Amino acid sequence: MSSDLDLRDIQGNIVRAYGRYGFPHARYFLFHIREAAAGRRFLAELHPWVTTAERWHHAWEDDHNSLPAPPPVTLNIALTWKGLRVLDLPTATLAQFPREFIDGMAPRKHILTDIGPSGHHNWDKVWNDPIENMRGSDIHLLVTLNAQMLPDGTPVPEMEKKTDWLRDLGAGQGMKLLTGHGRDGKGDFQPGGARLVPRGDGTMMIDAQEHFGFEDGIGNPVFAGQYPPQVEARRVKGRGKIMPDQTWAPLATGEFLIGHVDESQQIPYSTQPPRFMFNGTFLAFRKLHENVGTFENYVDRQAQDYAEVQGVTVDAARLTLKAKMVGRWPNGVPLMAAPTYEDMMRFDAEWSDIPAIKNKTGARTSAEQARLDAWNEQMIDFKYRDDQVGVKCPISAHVRRGNMRDMLDPRLTSNNPRDWTGSALTNRRRILRRGLPYGTFAPDNRDDSAERGVIFIAMCANLFRQFEFVLQQWMNYGLDLNAGNDTCPMLGYHQPGSKFMIQADPEGCNTPWVMNELPQFIETRGGEYFFVPSLNTLNMIALGVVDPT
Repeated sequence: MSSDLDLRDIQGNIVRAYGRYGFPHARYFLFHIREAAAGRRFLAELHPWVTTAERWHHAWEDDHNSLPAPPPVTLNIALTWKGLRVLDLPTATLAQFPREFIDGMAPRKHILTDIGPSGHHNWDKVWNDPIENMRGSDIHLLVTLNAQMLPDGTPVPEMEKKTDWLRDLGAGQGMKLLTGHGRDGKGDFQPGGARLVPRGDGTMMIDAQEHFGFEDGIGNPVFAGQYPPQVEARRVKGRGKIMPDQTWAPLATGEFLIGHVDESQQIPYSTQPPRFMFNGTFLAFRKLHENVGTFENYVDRQAQDYAEVQGVTVDAARLTLKAKMVGRWPNGVPLMAAPTYEDMMRFDAEWSDIPAIKNKTGARTSAEQARLDAWNEQMIDFKYRDDQVGVKCPISAHVRRGNMRDMLDPRLTSNNPRDWTGSALTNRRRILRRGLPYGTFAPDNRDDSAERGVIFIAMCANLFRQFEFVLQQWMNYGLDLNAGNDTCPMLGYHQPGSKFMIQADPEGCNTPWVMNELPQFIETRGGEYFFVPSLNTLNMIALGVVDPT
C-alpha cells in the first residue's frame, strides 16, 4: 500500500525537507478568516499552486533524469482547528479531531515547557495576540513559501511575486494577513533562511549549520513510499527503523500520513468523512530563539576548567564539550563515529575529499558518488548497543534523546542476537523535521537580543504520541534514560541547578564530567498546531462539500 502513494494528493513538504533540495529561503504567512465564504475562495485560489509530493529531477528522487525540474518557489497550506471551524466544517467532523489539535499549542504550555522565558508573554505579537483574545487575531491558516536562490544567494524573483500575490489575496474582503512577526512586531511574514557561504567561484552555496554552529537536519526519518526503491535503499540506513536482525527498514507510512498502516499495524481512527484526513498530517510550528551569546559564554567558562583538568587545549575543550552536549561535532560527524577530539581530527583527514565532492557543480562520477555514499553512512548509520553507558555519546546528549534508536530495546544487554527487538519502542515516537533557521548569521555577535534562531516544524500523524511525547518525555524528563531530573542540555527547560553529565569509561581512571548550572539556551517565541490536508481534502473544504454522513 505504501509503495503506491498518490503523490499528487500529498503536500510536498511532508515528503521533502525543502532546504535539502536547494530551497534556502522561506516565508511563513499567517491569515485570519473573517468570513467562511471568503476563506473558501482564498483556498480555491491557492489550490492550483499547492506543491505536491510528485517526484522531481533530483539526485535523491531520480536516477534516470526523467522527471520535471523543481519549481522555483513551493507553496503549502495548513489550517488550525479554529480555522476549520470558521470555514463552517460540520460539527461532527470538528468534534472528532484529536484533543491536542482542538486545544491548540498555547493551552498545552506545561507539556511543552512554554513557561519562564519561553512563556507566552515573551512570544511575538502575532502569536501572543490570540492568547490575549485580541479581536481579529486568531490564527486560522498557515501558508509557507520556499524559494530557490540565484547564484549570488538571493531568492529567485518568483519569491517576491508570490509574496505580493499572497498579500493581495489576503487583503480581500473577509480575509486578513496577520502582522506582528519579529521582536518589533511589524513583519507580515516570518522569514527563514539557510546559512549561505561562498563556493569559491563567485557563487553561493547552502550550508546546513544553525546559529549555534551545528549542522542540522541530518537524521530525518525515512518512511515507506517516500522515495523510489533505489533511493530508499541508500537513505534508509540510520534514518529508518532497526529490525531485530539489525538491518534498516523504512518506518510505516502511517506514522506520518494519516489513513495508512502505522507501526502498530493498524490504521488509526480519524474524523468523518473517512477520506477527510486521508493523506494529511499534523504540523507543529515552533519559533525557537537561540541565545547564542549565553551558549558561547557558558561553553567558554566550562572549557577553561575542562582543558586544565583533561590536559587539552582550550579550543579542543570547547569543541569537545559542544559535541558532547549535542551528540555530534559541529560539522555533523557523530560521536559514535568519532568519540574524541583526536578521533574527529583523524575522521576529517580521512574524508578530506568530501567537501569538494559535495560542492561539485557538475555531475559526480560513479566513484565520487560511492565515496559520498560511504561518508553518508558514517554520518548516520550507527546504533547505541556498543555504547550503553554513554562513554562515546553521553546518555543525555541532544541527538540521543531525540532518537533513541535501539537504546530502549528491553533485551539490549543480551549477547544473543535472537533476543534483540531493534528500535520497536522508538519507532512510534518519530517526527519529520522541517523548517529553517531565521535571522542574520553572525557567529561573533554574542548579543542574545539579536533576532535569530530556528523555525522548527514537526510533522507527524499523532501530535500527542509523537511530537509532545518527544518534547516532554525525552527532552525534558530523564526516566527513559535513567538520567534523573536532567533535561536535554540544548533544548531542555533549565531550572536553577540544571546539569549535564558526560559519562566516563567505567574501566578507565577518569571520573564523569558535570556541566553545572545550565542556563536557558533556547526560548520559544511562538507556535501553533496545524492540520496539513491532502489536495483532495483542500478542494472539499474550498467547495464547502465536507459531508460527515
